[in-house]
Amino acid sequence: MPNKSKIFHHSRLHILTEDEIQDIFHLPNFTEEERLLCFSLTQTEFENLDQNRSFASKLNFILQLGYFKSRHLFFNFEFTDVPADVAFICDKYFPDEKFELQKLPKIAVNTSLKHRRTICELQNYQFCKSSQRNSIEQTANNAAKISGKPIYIFREILNFLDTHRIILPGYSFLQDTISKALDLEEQRLRTILQEKLTTSEIKPLDELLSDAEGLYEITNLKREAKDFTLTEIRREIERGIKIKELYQTAKEILPVLEISNQSQAFYASLVSYYRVDKLNRFDKWTTYRLKKGRIWSWTKKIHDKLWRAANEA
Repeated sequence: MPNKSKIFHHSRLHILTEDEIQDIFHLPNFTEEERLLCFSLTQTEFENLDQNRSFASKLNFILQLGYFKSRHLFFNFEFTDVPADVAFICDKYFPDEKFELQKLPKIAVNTSLKHRRTICELQNYQFCKSSQRNSIEQTANNAAKISGKPIYIFREILNFLDTHRIILPGYSFLQDTISKALDLEEQRLRTILQEKLTTSEIKPLDELLSDAEGLYEITNLKREAKDFTLTEIRREIERGIKIKELYQTAKEILPVLEISNQSQAFYASLVSYYRVDKLNRFDKWTTYRLKKGRIWSWTKKIHDKLWRAANEA
């Protein structure tokens, strides 16, 4: 079953589950072992800590640094939001400090920004500014040519950010960027199909979704052979003969589209996943592409099955 994220979309994509969003974009919920790891300071980090005068400022610096080590993100929070982390840091670094959590002062904006710049320098990371966002968009565009799955593009962006040590931008920006990349790829493929497919080639594609004989022809492409019996093999051969011309068209057009085998398999899977009435509601050029992918995929499968059957005979 293909990814249920909106492949043909008009609203924001649902790429991650709520748990995945929590794990990537929200404040971490540390275990004791994770606190010990993330809130441990190097000598250089201690030296930067000492540049902060107030106890609250020092506490915020350690918290933000620890969270950054875990998430490569900065967070807005109150000390009362993270009492367990505050208690751990105080026991480790400020055992003699007397304070009431609720009365700790808020951190000034300038101080918070200074902490973030310092932490980026310490961790050798860069803020996600306009030039970095442009690179992220290009990464998404390139990934969309390999796979139409939003989660694949998302992971490619994460790999890019990790490699170039760029702070993770907001989830909504990534959703919009991936949506735009998928739309651009959709338009690129549509333009090629409009230029390359002739009227005589389009007609048999349309007939796949016609119900002239009481059974949609494309339904045959969804069916898999049950076994390697002579009856099933003959049925597969008959289907192959029936779509021979469609296969030839697919064989010629798919290389021109310059999409990966992964994308071809993904588009083919959508034909099996969606009902005929749903396919009929798609943009016609989208359905042509899906059909081509399905025909190519089915032909490769039948070739493999016949080869296996011949070897098992």
